[in-house]
Amino acid sequence: MVKTNSLRARITIGLLLYAAVLSAAVIAVGGFLNNRHERLVWMSLLGDVMVRDLRAAHLPAGDVNPPKVRLIDLDSLAARSLPAEVRRLGPGLYDDIDPEDLPYAVLVRDVQGHRMAALIDISAQRAQERRLAYLLDAIVAIGLGLLMVATWWLAGRLLRPVSRLVDSVHALDPSQRDARLTPGYQLQEIQALETAVNGFLQRLDGFVLREREFIDTASHELRTPISVIAGAAQVLESETLRGDGRRALQRIRLTTEAMRDTLAALLQLAKESSNAVAVAPLALHEWLPGLIADYRPLLEGRPLSLDLGEIEPASVHVAPAIAAMIFGNLLRNAIEHTPAGCLELGLREGVFRIDSRGEALDAAAVARLYRSLALADAGRARGAGIGLYLVRQLCERLGWSLAYVYGEAGELQVRLDLHPRGNQPAGPTTN
Repeated sequence: MVKTNSLRARITIGLLLYAAVLSAAVIAVGGFLNNRHERLVWMSLLGDVMVRDLRAAHLPAGDVNPPKVRLIDLDSLAARSLPAEVRRLGPGLYDDIDPEDLPYAVLVRDVQGHRMAALIDISAQRAQERRLAYLLDAIVAIGLGLLMVATWWLAGRLLRPVSRLVDSVHALDPSQRDARLTPGYQLQEIQALETAVNGFLQRLDGFVLREREFIDTASHELRTPISVIAGAAQVLESETLRGDGRRALQRIRLTTEAMRDTLAALLQLAKESSNAVAVAPLALHEWLPGLIADYRPLLEGRPLSLDLGEIEPASVHVAPAIAAMIFGNLLRNAIEHTPAGCLELGLREGVFRIDSRGEALDAAAVARLYRSLALADAGRARGAGIGLYLVRQLCERLGWSLAYVYGEAGELQVRLDLHPRGNQPAGPTTN
């Protein structure tokens, strides 16, 4: 059984220990400085008393330092040897006077109309204070350094279980059913996160299972009627039909192929992203003319023509059905939104281009076009814009860039950049 404890308790104990160590260090340094300063004061005062008493007893002072305290009348001629700052002092205590680099502490009192001053030289104390200040600065710097090291170590130790949890989450394989985090964390907070993540994964498993079952069922149920319609259209093609019947049959065939491509695209988007290199390369310069020829029947009876321009050799790692969904949808939209004139198609430098020449789009056509684009950008896969929505999603999956431009002269320009964004290997390869 794993022993549990609390991250809150660890942080609290760590802060208490830090506060205790810091308080002990401050007390120790303060006591040391106070003792040194007190010892210096006592040495100065008692040395003056000893020298005065030895002189009063007519005994030699020997190695005892001369007195540092003297009494003087600031209004007498004897005070002329003192700095002017000291001679102008009124009654009171003046600490740390430093005229002409001679530090004094001065006590001034009015005695029978005279300003009597007791002066003590505190130069030694000031030198000692400077040394102690340097020592204190060094102690503070060392303490801060040790604090930073200790904080870094403690933070790493406290966050180590969180890092283990993050690594465990990253190590989960989304393709495996019943993937769960392995228990074994001691901290209560991490155990709560582990329980929450495992609960979410369990609910996600049920959701993914239902989605997978729906996709498999929908794929089977949709492929069957599409295949039946395509087979019936193929049988009818062997029959002799008039012009209208032949055009209707051609539209049925194109619609069936479009439905098949749309279904393939939806199933492709429903799957996990896979490595595009595993897909056989598709030679666009050989494949595009056939696709364009399939859409020429849509131009019958309309003042619109398709001109196939320069198509440079290029290959992409994408399934033909997905390519047909993307390029066919772009071509169909261009035909629908160009009332008359000419559509020029080309593939140069890895960019598929559709340019309209001739009659400009009217306001209604422009509104329909941008409504479709807005729905596709907003991710609404229903109603108008479903084709562009799928194209946008497939291009995002492949790393391609799609742009629609409506020029000032009313021309429509479509640009599909086949160069991959980032490091995805789905871009064009020139031959």
